[in-house]
Amino acid sequence: MIHCLHGAVGSFHAWETIRQHLGESIQAIDLWRFFDRSPHSLTAAGQSISETAKAGDVLLGYSMGGRLALHALLADPEKWQAAIIVSAHPGLNEGQAERRAKDRDWAQLADRDWSSFLREWNQQGILESLPEGMVQANLKDQNSVSQSFLHWSLGMQKDLRPDFPEITCPVLWITGERDPKFTALAKEATELLPNSEHLIIEESGHRVPWDQPGEFCSAVQNFLQRLTTC
Repeated sequence: MIHCLHGAVGSFHAWETIRQHLGESIQAIDLWRFFDRSPHSLTAAGQSISETAKAGDVLLGYSMGGRLALHALLADPEKWQAAIIVSAHPGLNEGQAERRAKDRDWAQLADRDWSSFLREWNQQGILESLPEGMVQANLKDQNSVSQSFLHWSLGMQKDLRPDFPEITCPVLWITGERDPKFTALAKEATELLPNSEHLIIEESGHRVPWDQPGEFCSAVQNFLQRLTTC
């Protein structure tokens, strides 16, 4: 089973495009359920994701979902067969307060004016555009999205790099060619993970799975097939 974790402002429905390409057993997790009652921290959400998985399952996390996937891996490193991390940040080692302030602004805008929030979010250079097949959160998820910018802000996350030696399962870390910041972060992260590789997919920005779904899914399939032949 591949547990798929969507990104900020995303939806679990976005993984349907990937399911069609992979033809694998996929469980797309609705991350906004963690805000149905009292909000979960990143650590608590990662623990919950790990507890609901079975031994030998695989994690696939994109951006914010990639950060949650790292927390799930660290919650129980022996449980997971492998992980695919896409365009994710391992954690800040400075500037946390500034990032929390920035994410509070996003949270307030999401609460106040959902349409303006979506427009401004998608106008960020790192995101470039909304690829066909990528489904975003809708108005019913407005409050959860806002809460996630407060409780799952990168400024609320500790730097996970010192903990990476604990993650011993195979990890494929994927970034897009047109995303130099996260490509540099991935290179740094995979140098710290004991059993990892970094793949850069051409003609892609931050939203790799939807910018280049064919190439992305081929890379994931190849990675998983190599696991079964080891």
